[in-house]
Amino acid sequence: MINNKIILISLIFLISCASNGTERRPSRPRNFISQEELKEMASVQTASDVIVYARPAWLQSRGLTISVFLNGVQMGNLEQLDSIPSASLQELKFLSASEAAMLYGTGAGMGGAIDIKTK
Repeated sequence: MINNKIILISLIFLISCASNGTERRPSRPRNFISQEELKEMASVQTASDVIVYARPAWLQSRGLTISVFLNGVQMGNLEQLDSIPSASLQELKFLSASEAAMLYGTGAGMGGAIDIKTK
């Protein structure tokens, strides 16, 4: 009887751990887009396209201003993303409002900031 319970528990454990056959992609950091990830996006044209494709949650301002910084210089708001070609991008980071304020001062965007580094 005990052997049957052990076998049953082992079988349940193995079934619950079994793969469903689909390959899992490694999880990506939610506040960072690396150069390697950018290389996978051949069809995108602008920084805006990159974010819409890879991290659309970055664009949800909830009524607060999100600032855009390019190589440490404040460019303006989200509309500026359309003028930055994706081929020039090295990495993108989303900064919370407090992170943006620590790096760029208190006027850096109440909704956070998108910090872009180019090649």
